[in-house]
Amino acid sequence: MAVDFFKATQETMRELNKTERMLFEYVVKNMDSVKNMSIRELAESQFLSTATIFRFAQRLGFSGYSDFINSLMVTAHTATNTVLPDVVLGRNYREEHLKNIIETVRVISQNKVDEVVKLLQSKPNVYILTDDSTHTIGQYCERLFIGLGLHAYFPETAYQMQNLVNRIRSKDMVLAFSYTGQDAVMIDFIERVFLKEKPYLLSITRAENNPLESLSDANFYAFADEIQIGDMDLTSNIALLLVAEMIIYEYIATMKS
Repeated sequence: MAVDFFKATQETMRELNKTERMLFEYVVKNMDSVKNMSIRELAESQFLSTATIFRFAQRLGFSGYSDFINSLMVTAHTATNTVLPDVVLGRNYREEHLKNIIETVRVISQNKVDEVVKLLQSKPNVYILTDDSTHTIGQYCERLFIGLGLHAYFPETAYQMQNLVNRIRSKDMVLAFSYTGQDAVMIDFIERVFLKEKPYLLSITRAENNPLESLSDANFYAFADEIQIGDMDLTSNIALLLVAEMIIYEYIATMKS
Protein backbone atom coordinates (compact mmCIF):
# COMPACT_ATOMS: atom_id res chain seq x y z
CA MET A 1 0.00 0.00 0.00
CA ALA A 2 1.43 3.37 -1.01
CA VAL A 3 2.20 5.80 1.82
CA ASP A 4 2.58 9.56 1.93
CA PHE A 5 5.93 10.52 0.42
CA PHE A 6 6.92 12.90 3.21
CA LYS A 7 6.06 10.47 5.99
CA ALA A 8 7.99 7.73 4.23
CA THR A 9 11.13 9.85 3.82
CA GLN A 10 11.24 11.84 7.08
CA GLU A 11 14.23 9.94 8.42
CA THR A 12 15.96 8.56 5.33
CA MET A 13 16.26 11.97 3.62
CA ARG A 14 18.84 13.02 6.20
CA GLU A 15 21.22 10.36 4.91
CA LEU A 16 21.27 11.63 1.34
CA ASN A 17 24.42 12.99 -0.27
CA LYS A 18 24.56 16.36 -2.05
CA THR A 19 23.44 15.06 -5.44
CA GLU A 20 20.60 13.08 -3.89
CA ARG A 21 19.44 16.08 -1.85
CA MET A 22 19.30 18.24 -4.96
CA LEU A 23 17.26 15.51 -6.63
CA PHE A 24 15.00 15.26 -3.58
CA GLU A 25 14.35 19.00 -3.66
CA TYR A 26 13.57 18.81 -7.39
CA VAL A 27 11.06 16.01 -6.75
CA VAL A 28 9.42 17.94 -3.91
CA LYS A 29 9.02 21.12 -5.95
CA ASN A 30 7.87 19.33 -9.11
CA MET A 31 5.84 16.47 -7.68
CA ASP A 32 2.90 16.91 -10.06
CA SER A 33 5.10 16.36 -13.10
CA VAL A 34 7.53 13.82 -11.60
CA LYS A 35 4.71 11.45 -10.62
CA ASN A 36 3.95 11.00 -14.33
CA MET A 37 7.56 10.44 -15.41
CA SER A 38 9.16 7.14 -16.25
CA ILE A 39 12.50 6.39 -14.63
CA ARG A 40 14.21 7.24 -17.91
CA GLU A 41 12.39 10.57 -18.25
CA LEU A 42 13.32 11.62 -14.71
CA ALA A 43 16.92 10.56 -15.27
CA GLU A 44 17.17 12.54 -18.53
CA SER A 45 15.59 15.65 -16.97
CA GLN A 46 18.34 15.69 -14.32
CA PHE A 47 21.18 14.46 -16.58
CA LEU A 48 21.57 11.32 -14.46
CA SER A 49 21.56 7.60 -15.21
CA THR A 50 18.53 5.41 -14.57
CA ALA A 51 20.66 3.41 -12.13
CA THR A 52 21.26 6.58 -10.10
CA ILE A 53 17.51 7.27 -9.98
CA PHE A 54 16.79 3.68 -8.91
CA ARG A 55 19.39 3.88 -6.12
CA PHE A 56 17.93 7.23 -5.07
CA ALA A 57 14.49 5.66 -4.66
CA GLN A 58 15.97 2.86 -2.59
CA ARG A 59 17.97 5.31 -0.46
CA LEU A 60 14.67 6.97 0.41
CA GLY A 61 13.36 3.65 1.67
CA PHE A 62 11.28 2.55 -1.32
CA SER A 63 11.53 -0.95 -2.75
CA GLY A 64 11.94 0.43 -6.25
CA TYR A 65 10.92 3.16 -8.69
CA SER A 66 7.29 2.02 -8.92
CA ASP A 67 6.94 2.17 -5.14
CA PHE A 68 8.49 5.66 -5.23
CA ILE A 69 6.04 6.86 -7.91
CA ASN A 70 3.02 5.37 -6.12
CA SER A 71 3.96 7.32 -3.01
CA LEU A 72 4.20 10.54 -5.05
CA MET A 73 0.75 9.90 -6.53
CA VAL A 74 -0.81 9.45 -3.09
CA THR A 75 0.86 12.61 -1.81
CA ALA A 76 0.05 14.70 -4.89
CA HIS A 77 -3.59 13.65 -4.64
CA THR A 78 -3.72 14.80 -1.02
CA ALA A 79 -2.18 18.14 -1.97
CA THR A 80 -4.71 18.55 -4.78
CA ASN A 81 -7.54 18.27 -2.27
CA THR A 82 -6.13 21.14 -0.20
CA VAL A 83 -8.40 24.19 -0.37
CA LEU A 84 -6.41 27.38 -0.92
CA PRO A 85 -7.75 30.93 -0.75
CA ASP A 86 -7.93 32.72 -4.09
CA VAL A 87 -5.72 35.53 -2.82
CA VAL A 88 -2.60 33.32 -2.93
CA LEU A 89 -3.17 32.23 -6.52
CA GLY A 90 -2.78 34.00 -9.80
CA ARG A 91 0.91 34.46 -10.54
CA ASN A 92 3.61 31.83 -10.85
CA TYR A 93 5.88 33.26 -8.19
CA ARG A 94 3.01 33.27 -5.71
CA GLU A 95 2.27 29.63 -6.38
CA GLU A 96 5.96 28.69 -6.11
CA HIS A 97 6.26 30.61 -2.84
CA LEU A 98 3.22 28.84 -1.44
CA LYS A 99 4.55 25.49 -2.65
CA ASN A 100 7.80 26.08 -0.76
CA ILE A 101 5.86 26.79 2.43
CA ILE A 102 3.74 23.65 2.05
CA GLU A 103 6.75 21.44 1.41
CA THR A 104 8.60 22.93 4.39
CA VAL A 105 5.73 21.87 6.64
CA ARG A 106 5.42 18.45 5.04
CA VAL A 107 9.05 17.43 5.64
CA ILE A 108 9.04 18.37 9.34
CA SER A 109 9.93 15.28 11.37
CA GLN A 110 7.38 14.81 14.15
CA ASN A 111 9.87 12.71 16.10
CA LYS A 112 12.33 15.59 16.13
CA VAL A 113 9.59 18.06 17.08
CA ASP A 114 8.63 15.85 20.01
CA GLU A 115 12.29 15.66 21.04
CA VAL A 116 12.66 19.44 21.02
CA VAL A 117 9.36 20.01 22.86
CA LYS A 118 10.40 17.54 25.56
CA LEU A 119 13.59 19.51 26.09
CA LEU A 120 11.67 22.81 26.23
CA GLN A 121 9.50 21.31 28.96
CA SER A 122 12.60 21.13 31.16
CA LYS A 123 12.84 24.95 30.89
CA PRO A 124 16.36 25.28 29.43
CA ASN A 125 17.99 28.60 28.65
CA VAL A 126 17.42 29.18 24.93
CA TYR A 127 20.15 31.01 23.02
CA ILE A 128 19.07 32.21 19.58
CA LEU A 129 21.64 32.69 16.81
CA THR A 130 21.04 34.23 13.39
CA ASP A 131 23.02 35.35 10.39
CA ASP A 132 22.54 38.80 8.83
CA SER A 133 19.50 37.86 6.77
CA THR A 134 17.56 36.19 9.64
CA HIS A 135 18.17 38.85 12.29
CA THR A 136 14.52 39.87 12.66
CA ILE A 137 13.48 36.23 13.15
CA GLY A 138 15.77 36.11 16.18
CA GLN A 139 14.09 39.14 17.72
CA TYR A 140 10.64 37.69 17.14
CA CYS A 141 11.49 34.26 18.56
CA GLU A 142 13.12 35.77 21.63
CA ARG A 143 9.86 37.59 22.38
CA LEU A 144 7.83 34.39 21.89
CA PHE A 145 10.02 32.28 24.15
CA ILE A 146 10.10 34.91 26.89
CA GLY A 147 6.33 35.24 26.63
CA LEU A 148 6.04 31.50 27.27
CA GLY A 149 8.07 31.80 30.46
CA LEU A 150 11.36 30.52 29.05
CA HIS A 151 14.73 32.21 29.53
CA ALA A 152 15.67 33.31 26.01
CA TYR A 153 18.67 35.32 24.85
CA PHE A 154 19.21 36.80 21.42
CA PRO A 155 22.59 38.52 20.97
CA GLU A 156 22.02 41.46 18.64
CA THR A 157 25.71 41.91 17.71
CA ALA A 158 28.77 39.75 17.17
CA TYR A 159 30.25 41.27 20.34
CA GLN A 160 27.24 40.21 22.41
CA MET A 161 27.41 36.75 20.87
CA GLN A 162 31.05 36.24 21.82
CA ASN A 163 30.26 37.21 25.43
CA LEU A 164 27.93 34.19 25.61
CA VAL A 165 30.60 31.60 24.87
CA ASN A 166 31.33 30.96 28.55
CA ARG A 167 27.69 31.24 29.68
CA ILE A 168 26.15 28.41 27.69
CA ARG A 169 25.90 25.05 29.46
CA SER A 170 25.18 21.53 28.28
CA LYS A 171 21.64 21.65 29.70
CA ASP A 172 20.81 24.66 27.49
CA MET A 173 19.45 24.87 23.95
CA VAL A 174 20.93 26.78 21.02
CA LEU A 175 18.51 27.65 18.22
CA ALA A 176 20.34 28.64 15.03
CA PHE A 177 18.76 30.18 11.92
CA SER A 178 20.78 30.22 8.70
CA TYR A 179 19.32 29.32 5.31
CA THR A 180 22.70 28.41 3.82
CA GLY A 181 24.02 26.92 7.08
CA GLN A 182 27.43 28.34 6.23
CA ASP A 183 27.68 31.54 8.29
CA ALA A 184 31.34 31.60 9.40
CA VAL A 185 30.77 33.69 12.56
CA MET A 186 27.98 31.41 13.73
CA ILE A 187 29.92 28.21 13.03
CA ASP A 188 33.00 29.55 14.82
CA PHE A 189 30.90 30.53 17.85
CA ILE A 190 29.24 27.10 18.09
CA GLU A 191 32.54 25.26 17.75
CA ARG A 192 34.03 27.39 20.55
CA VAL A 193 31.06 26.59 22.79
CA PHE A 194 31.39 22.88 22.01
CA LEU A 195 35.00 22.91 23.21
CA LYS A 196 33.68 23.36 26.77
CA GLU A 197 30.00 22.38 26.78
CA LYS A 198 27.56 20.44 24.59
CA PRO A 199 24.19 22.21 24.54
CA TYR A 200 21.38 20.86 22.39
CA LEU A 201 21.79 22.48 18.97
CA LEU A 202 18.64 22.94 16.90
CA SER A 203 19.16 24.43 13.44
CA ILE A 204 16.93 25.42 10.54
CA THR A 205 18.62 25.49 7.13
CA ARG A 206 18.03 24.68 3.48
CA ALA A 207 17.90 21.05 2.34
CA GLU A 208 21.54 20.71 1.43
CA ASN A 209 24.60 19.46 3.32
CA ASN A 210 26.09 22.32 5.30
CA PRO A 211 28.40 22.82 8.32
CA LEU A 212 25.61 23.94 10.64
CA GLU A 213 23.51 20.87 9.98
CA SER A 214 26.48 18.57 10.61
CA LEU A 215 26.96 20.09 14.08
CA SER A 216 23.27 19.90 15.04
CA ASP A 217 21.34 17.50 17.23
CA ALA A 218 18.22 18.32 15.21
CA ASN A 219 18.00 20.05 11.85
CA PHE A 220 14.84 21.11 10.05
CA TYR A 221 14.70 21.98 6.36
CA ALA A 222 13.25 25.15 4.88
CA PHE A 223 12.48 25.45 1.16
CA ALA A 224 12.77 28.76 -0.68
CA ASP A 225 13.66 30.09 -4.11
CA GLU A 226 17.02 31.78 -3.69
CA ILE A 227 16.93 35.35 -4.99
CA GLN A 228 20.00 37.56 -5.28
CA ILE A 229 19.96 41.10 -6.69
CA GLY A 230 23.46 42.53 -6.81
CA ASP A 231 24.86 42.13 -3.30
CA MET A 232 21.40 41.94 -1.76
CA ASP A 233 20.01 38.57 -0.68
CA LEU A 234 16.22 38.60 -1.06
CA THR A 235 15.65 34.91 -0.37
CA SER A 236 12.49 34.53 1.72
CA ASN A 237 12.94 33.60 5.39
CA ILE A 238 9.26 32.83 5.94
CA ALA A 239 9.85 29.08 5.81
CA LEU A 240 12.53 29.25 8.54
CA LEU A 241 10.22 31.21 10.80
CA LEU A 242 7.38 28.83 10.05
CA VAL A 243 9.37 25.85 11.33
CA ALA A 244 10.15 27.68 14.57
CA GLU A 245 6.50 28.61 15.02
CA MET A 246 5.38 25.02 14.44
CA ILE A 247 7.69 23.87 17.24
CA ILE A 248 6.49 26.66 19.54
CA TYR A 249 2.83 25.82 18.84
CA GLU A 250 3.50 22.17 19.69
CA TYR A 251 5.06 23.30 22.96
CA ILE A 252 2.02 25.47 23.72
CA ALA A 253 -0.24 22.47 23.08
CA THR A 254 1.69 20.40 25.65
CA MET A 255 1.40 23.24 28.16
CA LYS A 256 -2.38 23.24 27.83
CA SER A 257 -2.60 19.46 28.16
